[in-house]
Amino acid sequence: MIHWASGILLTGLMLVLLLALGAFSTRAQQAPGPAPAGPGSTQEAPAHGAHGTPAEWKFAWPKGDPAKGREVFVKLECYSCHEVRGEMFPAPADRETVGPELSAMGPLHSAEYFAEAIINPSATIEKGKAYEAADGSSKMPSFNDVMSVQELVDLVAFLRGLKPPGSTPAGHGSPSSPSGGRNQP
Repeated sequence: MIHWASGILLTGLMLVLLLALGAFSTRAQQAPGPAPAGPGSTQEAPAHGAHGTPAEWKFAWPKGDPAKGREVFVKLECYSCHEVRGEMFPAPADRETVGPELSAMGPLHSAEYFAEAIINPSATIEKGKAYEAADGSSKMPSFNDVMSVQELVDLVAFLRGLKPPGSTPAGHGSPSSPSGGRNQP
């Protein structure tokens, strides 16, 4: 019963996060200025005191803990599909499910991009890289029912902190381990 209720709560929180990210993306594409009150309306949105969204509101992604995010990466066995050069994870085994190598991704993407890739992996798929299933969806499974919002925030912090080998990775891995950085976590 508790597991079911936490799944419902997590799903609700993920939905709120997706809606916030969607609103942020839509606002980023619109010209600056007051938002209309509703579809087809030319009136300004109500002031915040009237419970409307403040005109300058922007979703602020929480900081997160990269070390705890590394633990989430291990818990969800993300390494079974994603290589992270310089980290001590087993190599992905099944070539059919391999996703992108992640060690250099941190500086390339925003926190919002990583969050969307985790909670809605089919939103953006690189074509021609075998990340797409036959039905056009992402091969990446959904973790929305088994991951808390805090775990998502921490996992994003871990991914944002990843750096290519030769610099200090977010999860404290060492590329100089005896097995070439491929030890069990």
